Amino acid sequence: MLLRQRVLLPMRKLAIAALSFSAAVFAANYIFGIIHCPILAALFLILGASLLLLRRKWLRGVIICLFSLAAGLGCFGLHYLFTSAPAHALEGQTLQLSATVQTYPKQYEHFSSVEIKLNDSPCLRVLLYDRIGSLDGLEPGNVISGAFKLSSADVRYGESYDYYNAKDIYLIANTTGELSVSVEKKFSLSFLAAKLNRYLSLKADEIFPADTAHFMKSMLLGDRTDLYQDEALYSALKHSGISHIVAVSGLHVAFLVGLIQMFLGVSPKSSVLCLILVWCFILMTGAPPSAIRAGIMQTFLLLAPLLKRENDSATSLSAALALILLVNPYAAADVGLQLSFAAMAGVLLLGGRIRNLLVSKPPKGLLGRILLYPVNILAGSAAVMVFTVPLTALHFGTVSVMAPLTNIFVMWSVSLCFGGGFIACAASLVYLPLGRILAWLVSWLARYIFACARLVDSLRLSSLYLDDRLMAGWIVLVYLLFFLGLRARASKLFRLGLPTALAVLTLCLALWMTNAYYLSAEGYITVLDVGQGQCITVFSGENTVMIDCGSIYSTDNAGDRAGAYLASCGRKSVDLLLLTHLHADHANGVTRLMAMIPVKAIAMPIDPNDDDGQLEEILAAAERYETEIIYISENTVRSFGGIAMTMYEPSRSGKANERCVMAKVSIGDYDMLVTGDGSKEAEAELIENNEISNLELLIAGHHGSRYSSGGAFLESIGADTAVVSVGYNTYGHPTNETLERLAAYGYTIYRTDLNGNIEICIS
Repeated sequence: MLLRQRVLLPMRKLAIAALSFSAAVFAANYIFGIIHCPILAALFLILGASLLLLRRKWLRGVIICLFSLAAGLGCFGLHYLFTSAPAHALEGQTLQLSATVQTYPKQYEHFSSVEIKLNDSPCLRVLLYDRIGSLDGLEPGNVISGAFKLSSADVRYGESYDYYNAKDIYLIANTTGELSVSVEKKFSLSFLAAKLNRYLSLKADEIFPADTAHFMKSMLLGDRTDLYQDEALYSALKHSGISHIVAVSGLHVAFLVGLIQMFLGVSPKSSVLCLILVWCFILMTGAPPSAIRAGIMQTFLLLAPLLKRENDSATSLSAALALILLVNPYAAADVGLQLSFAAMAGVLLLGGRIRNLLVSKPPKGLLGRILLYPVNILAGSAAVMVFTVPLTALHFGTVSVMAPLTNIFVMWSVSLCFGGGFIACAASLVYLPLGRILAWLVSWLARYIFACARLVDSLRLSSLYLDDRLMAGWIVLVYLLFFLGLRARASKLFRLGLPTALAVLTLCLALWMTNAYYLSAEGYITVLDVGQGQCITVFSGENTVMIDCGSIYSTDNAGDRAGAYLASCGRKSVDLLLLTHLHADHANGVTRLMAMIPVKAIAMPIDPNDDDGQLEEILAAAERYETEIIYISENTVRSFGGIAMTMYEPSRSGKANERCVMAKVSIGDYDMLVTGDGSKEAEAELIENNEISNLELLIAGHHGSRYSSGGAFLESIGADTAVVSVGYNTYGHPTNETLERLAAYGYTIYRTDLNGNIEICIS
């Protein structure tokens, strides 16, 4: 016992130091400004030094904590001086620069991107965007030069944005012309890892069937670029609670170690090989923080018996966090890092306790192992969710309540799929046909995972969306119920069974109340806050109609926001989605929406202008989901329960904005007019050819542009209220001229950028 204390005491001190350091870094990211960091660091140093002079053993923990807090704040300040400060100094400039390519370019529909390092400022990692094909053929190690337009990575669309800094990227650059590529290449081990990733990615495309290759590349290599294109599958994985299987993390590191030890056994030699391969795997997959965390913890675990030391999971977890933040303090804002450490903390603190509550004395032998499998998965999933649910709710606004059940059914196949995938890739290097046969077999496991995810996603309760405050309140209630239940002095059945039953009962009650709320009135019209774009929902009874679904200059997809809102309101499908026109800010969220909720029909102008390249994807999705396409060439009236929609003939001339479909939506005596991006000329043509007057609501044309909402038009339609769907933009929308004109004609004005979602109840 004395020996154990001597071993653990230094480890506990390390844990105190690591946790204090990490707490200071998190506080610097989320609470303190960069100006306050040196002042507070000096204060903690002075306090620590003062206590050190007292020479009291019982103060050692406090002293370690104070010095570590100072170190964390100092580390953040120094990192800022060498990264963010130089990046801000280059903000807005166009410079002739030389840089070294760090990754292979990623190709998107209209542009490509690649990570580079400036040769004159090696601390500055830059994300370079290109729209003219200058990045084609680049490889890691290439030295490029050209004129780059630079902007700081910590501001996006006018707001603070920490995603890129958390990824160790501090500048965004755009090419302004052709690039010059040097013949010579620089060499780095990270380049070698990127090349290996590229090689295996091409090999996976070669041996795996087309319907599973993108999934396997995500799982094996951390490359989700192609998987994101399969919006239906990615949505199903996310809503069923198993999207973590395609984000390289501790799960994959554990699978890799298990695979190696299965073939080589547990021995000092296999432990050393595990360490080498684990870190090669982490580097090859781009070294995400969650994988680095797992790698550090596995290193502690594998080295402990070799060094004849006892591994302490809490210490290794806290040390892993501190090491990651030491290299990049901004990584504290990385969602993957937060979820990874929260999940591991839940497993360490609660996993065993929950398992013991479920089964205190498991049967022995094969039957016992079979029965323990679902119990272990359920206990692990529940432990993970204790700390990750608040984070997913905060970052994504959604919580998958079916995740434990989904994990029970798929986790066995995920481990086999991961191991089998790497074996298939290795076999293909020796004999390609053998690799293809193994890949074909592994693909059936992948398809099984797809089927489970889609089945769970189709259930009404697969995910809860926190657009509805009632659902947010229910989650808080569930935490309270289980806390009180586990604190009660009663049988295990009562302590777990009663909170579970009450949680299910209150969830059903909350869903019923939500549904009853939207059925209690004659109808609801909601203009969603999707940023610079437009998305409108209309409810009456069980019927749902939408107008447009798109946004630009936004980090969120309009389809995600619309789908989440519809689900939170209990909507099961959309009867009709009218696309006034196909510009991205009105239509680029359609395919994502269709992946989340059934859309029965889509209406759009006949011969639509497709400058933004939306039509092909929408038509392909419509065919996949069996959605009817309706082309509007003349005035068309459709009714859906209590909703009547008149879609007006689009203009045959003028710009794309003039050729959009304008629409009047009526619920009883309440009328709303939507003019899309129609100009004053298009508005004049509309009221000249149609009898439109005595409206209640106008959705201001073209996001409040001065070229829409003409005076004669506003006077003719006679509406009381105007809603401007607008967000951050570079066009000056809404213009003061338009706002003043609306006010002059007596309109009450609401704006989504100021008021958020604007919901109108029609009673």
